[in-house]
Amino acid sequence: MPTKRPLRILVLGMCLLVVLTVTGCRAAQKKPLSIRTPAPTKPSPMGTAPRTTPAPTTPTPTTPTGPLPTRREEVVKLQDKLAKEAEKVPGVKKAWVVLSGDIAMVGTELESNVSQGQGDGAGVKNDVMVRLRKADPRLTRVAVATDAGTVSKLRQVAEGMRTGKTTTTFTRDINDLVRKLVPGAGTTVK
Repeated sequence: MPTKRPLRILVLGMCLLVVLTVTGCRAAQKKPLSIRTPAPTKPSPMGTAPRTTPAPTTPTPTTPTGPLPTRREEVVKLQDKLAKEAEKVPGVKKAWVVLSGDIAMVGTELESNVSQGQGDGAGVKNDVMVRLRKADPRLTRVAVATDAGTVSKLRQVAEGMRTGKTTTTFTRDINDLVRKLVPGAGTTVK
């Protein structure tokens, strides 16, 4: 009789192991709902694989489309282009741009004749934001800084990237800038 009890425990344990193996012990994966509708498909002329038809919009040659660049050289080129665009705004003496994902952070040095409305030249900052969003509609957020400390940090990062240093060299600085300039965005560089 005493040998049947350990045998029962062993058999019950094996059954439990089989049941857990078959059914799995992980929660069902929930996939997020897509907010985009897929592009309509059109069969190819030979009836092989379907191909998607492009959206009916025709962008102008100066309007960038597609994802923002990720290679350092391309990012630096876009940052320089956006900085030149910001410098076209009346009242901006010099500008530096740092991209983090689809966020552009702009440090601006204002001309001495700009009235410092509420300490920032708020109208100039707004003009810079609007101009950069028009220059590259792929940007979801544009944050403009005029205070010396933030502008200095943006300048260091932008010029460091221009000299060949990688984005990862500035990860901590960029994350600090994102937290400071774009509340609610979290960190975008890992």
